[in-house]
Amino acid sequence: MIPALQPIGERDTLDAMSQRSQAEAPGHATAAGTRRFAERFAHLPGHFRRPDDMWLSSLALGTRNGEPGGVDDLLYRSAVAQLLEGGVNVFVTALSDRMQTSERVLGIALERAFREGLAARDEVVVVTKGGTLTIDPDEVRTHIDTRRYLIETYLDSGLVDPDDIFMGVHCLAPDFLRDQIRRSLRNLRIETIDFYLIEEPELLLRGSDPSEFQRKIHAVFEALEDEVDAGRIGAYGLASWDGLLRPHTDRHHLSILELFDWALEVGGADHHLRAVALPFSLAMAEALKLPTQWVPPGGTHAILEALRDTGTVVFASTPLAQGRILGDIPSFVADAMPETGSDAERCLQFVRSTPGITAAVVGMRDPDHITENLALANHEPASPEVIEDLFKQAETKR
Repeated sequence: MIPALQPIGERDTLDAMSQRSQAEAPGHATAAGTRRFAERFAHLPGHFRRPDDMWLSSLALGTRNGEPGGVDDLLYRSAVAQLLEGGVNVFVTALSDRMQTSERVLGIALERAFREGLAARDEVVVVTKGGTLTIDPDEVRTHIDTRRYLIETYLDSGLVDPDDIFMGVHCLAPDFLRDQIRRSLRNLRIETIDFYLIEEPELLLRGSDPSEFQRKIHAVFEALEDEVDAGRIGAYGLASWDGLLRPHTDRHHLSILELFDWALEVGGADHHLRAVALPFSLAMAEALKLPTQWVPPGGTHAILEALRDTGTVVFASTPLAQGRILGDIPSFVADAMPETGSDAERCLQFVRSTPGITAAVVGMRDPDHITENLALANHEPASPEVIEDLFKQAETKR
């Protein structure tokens, strides 16, 4: 096994949104702080997980959905308080989510929550992602503005070499990531991002030969280790879509063993590659069942098995399969999870109960949906045997 780790819609600026000189919340999530938060919700059985030293809730807020500004800003702002009050301490966003407005609203909402005593900064795990050229909606109102902004901000400034851009918007150049981290810190109004995830490194692999990819990832990890040393991020990780799920013989496969080896080469035994985000749902369960990762001496394993005992935080993205399977869940899934009352709850219960998953990242802003999702935390996660039996039943019904 891998060694354990030693057109833009109407905007509502919410007044403070335009005030960028606000003080950043000091500190970061800690083992003691997250434990304190978890102890306040000790009545929620099995809801908190401790993959390494911090305690994370089994549900996390995702902020990708919705339009920038307007009513969605208000809904997300209210959602943060509702989730903190209900026992969620993990918030996953990205600079590109709703063109930076998700980060900004999350920053405003957390700032207020800290001020009002809903939670302390050291109790809350803030995760964001970078790797996509992103506009600032305060400066862009038309498609012409978009092109001008991207060229002036990233190319004319010399920040990004055009050769480092893939598919028009994807970039993992070290200087670009350093810039994106600073933008995210300003948006989030915090001093330290707890986990910083680089988006879809497999895209970098598609545009590089293997040796060039290794060199580029080395440079990325070196930059991120420097950001850890500077206190701007606590740890870093990967937000992958299909790279970790492709067969190890595939040209575009990401080897988690190689990535950990490169992190060791850059950061030593105390490197800070500590998190992975990947898609996982009832409709896309490859992370649990598809043996894609070569880990000697035992041969190939599914990525969740390969990460077992490494202390890696695993965020499950798209746990509801973007809503495509709601209303179409087989009856045997409902029978196996009698504690659930809807297809959405069944999807989330499956994901949060799967061994190796730390948190299901759910895009939720409607108060009723949040209440429904929070109710799930009152129930024990399903046992590993229940999860395994679901796959056996699915096989027999094909």
